[in-house]
Amino acid sequence: MDEPVTLKAAAGPVATVESPPARGSSPGRGAGGTFEWSPKDFETVPHSKIHRLRCREIEDALEIWLEDREAYVGGDQNLYYDEGDLDKVLAPDVFVVFGVSKRLRINYRIWVEGPPPCFVLEVLSPSTRRRDLVDKKAIYERMGVREYFVFEGADDEGRVRGRPIDPALQGFRLRAGGPDGRGTPRYEPITPWSRAERSRGGLTVGYTSEVLGLGVTLRPGCEGVRFLDAESGSFLPTAEEARLLEESRAAEERARADQEHARADQEHARADQERARADQERAARRAAEARIAELERLLA
Repeated sequence: MDEPVTLKAAAGPVATVESPPARGSSPGRGAGGTFEWSPKDFETVPHSKIHRLRCREIEDALEIWLEDREAYVGGDQNLYYDEGDLDKVLAPDVFVVFGVSKRLRINYRIWVEGPPPCFVLEVLSPSTRRRDLVDKKAIYERMGVREYFVFEGADDEGRVRGRPIDPALQGFRLRAGGPDGRGTPRYEPITPWSRAERSRGGLTVGYTSEVLGLGVTLRPGCEGVRFLDAESGSFLPTAEEARLLEESRAAEERARADQEHARADQEHARADQERARADQERAARRAAEARIAELERLLA
């Protein structure tokens, strides 16, 4: 995308929350007059439903994956990269920054936060294709974003319009330039996985993200980007999949607890039966002893 949209809440844990200013108020200034927010941060542009869903699924999967790490997953919020020129602003569809807190942000200002994003992914559309592939790519390169991925899938009507990229998912990684490796870093295409590597997961294309330590892949049909855990060989769950998995685990726990309770009830029932049998045996023994004692008395 190429325009700012409203901030979306993160799925993972957060430490603090920046309260957004009221609409119509003056641009924000912090201590010493430092820039905090701009009216641009609350502008909205329409996105197709499938675009929003794809971006949300990517964000959710990364937030779950990075839940226990010091990392921020952002998306569709303004990224300011030049304190001296606030018109220099981008709004990545999804980005990841390591070494910063998980607090919710109105925007992300590199000169305030410190590190730039290390991973950016843009979901292309016919209207943004050239800007994402040329203009924004050059800016991310100069900004020092280590990995830049672009994806283009079908629209809400199941069609890919114009001249889509091929393959539909592509990745680029910063490499130092020059023969001695000391030149200006430039983006180089990331080598896709081999056919054998893709065939194990039934994938159409796949790359290794050194930044995230994950595979970045497409499933057949190009429904959207998925991340692959190299250690387990399984896809990272989306928020919906994680919810269903958690519900399944909770149901299994309840079933196990019910089985344990039933087993305990059976043990108690068996114990009660054993006690009742023991009581009956004691009563029968006492009755027999009483009869023997009575016979002995009569024979005496």
